[in-house]
Amino acid sequence: MLGLLAALVGLGLVLATAWAAYGALVYQLQDGLVFPAPGGIDRVSLDAAAAEIGARPLELEASDGTRLYAWHRDAGGHRAVLYLHGNAETVAGSMGLQRLLHRHGWDFFAVAYRGYPGSEGAPSEEGVTRDARAAWDFVTGELGIPAEHVVVHGRSLGGGVALHLVEDIEPAGLVLESTFRSVLELAGRTAPGLPTERLLRHPFRSDLRAPDCALPSIVLHSRDDATIPVDHGRWLASSLPDGELVEVGGHGHGELLAVRSRPARERYLAWLEARVPEAVRP
Repeated sequence: MLGLLAALVGLGLVLATAWAAYGALVYQLQDGLVFPAPGGIDRVSLDAAAAEIGARPLELEASDGTRLYAWHRDAGGHRAVLYLHGNAETVAGSMGLQRLLHRHGWDFFAVAYRGYPGSEGAPSEEGVTRDARAAWDFVTGELGIPAEHVVVHGRSLGGGVALHLVEDIEPAGLVLESTFRSVLELAGRTAPGLPTERLLRHPFRSDLRAPDCALPSIVLHSRDDATIPVDHGRWLASSLPDGELVEVGGHGHGELLAVRSRPARERYLAWLEARVPEAVRP
C-alpha cells in the first residue's frame, strides 16, 4: 500500500513538473505565437511589389523612435482606408484589396508592424498599437486627409490593433474582418487548463473595448474560418453599439473577404461609400 502511494505521489510530481514546464514554454514562445512575422522578405522585394501595384513605399517613426515601413497608394487624396494587417502577413499581402479600393476612389495606407518585414524592432501589444497610431498620424497629418474621411480596417490580429487605435481617434468608421473577441480567449482554447490570464503578455481584450466603441462599424467573418470561429465575429457585431455583421461561407481565415466573397465585397463597398461618399472630393 505504501509503495502504491509513493508511486502515485511520484507520478503526481512528474505530471506537475511537466505541466509547469509546458506553461513556461508557452510563456517563453508566446511572442512568436501571437506575432508570427514572415521571414525572408526584405525591403527590396517589398519595394518591387509596391512598384508593381503603383504604391509608394514610405518610412514612418513610431512615438518610441521605432522605424516603420509603410505603403501608400494614392487615389486622389480625399478619402482613405488605413489597413492594419493580420499576423504572418506583410504590407504586400493586401494587394487585391488595394486594387479594389483604388478602383473605387480610396487611398490605401498600410503599415508593417515593428518586427515585420520592412520595419525595425520586436512586436508587442503596446508596440503595434504605437505603430498604428504612427500610420494614423501620417495619413491625417502628412497626407492631409481629414480624420472624418478615413476608415480604419483591421483584419485578424489587425482587428485587435484597430480597436486599440480607435480608443483615441475619431475616424469615419471601423471595419473588423476575421478577428477575435480576445487573444486571451483563443489562448485559453489552445492551451486549456493553463492560467493564460496570468501567462499572456498580449491579451488583446477586444471584448472590453468593443462595447465602448460608438463608431459606425462593420464586421466581416466567414462561417468556415477554422482559425477564429465565426462566433467571435457575431459577438463583436452585437456588442458594438453601431455595428453590423456580414457573415459569409466558403472562405478560410487567410482569404480577404472583401476581395474573395462577392456578397462581402458589395456590402463592404456600399458601407464605405455611406461613410465617406465619393462626392466629398474637392
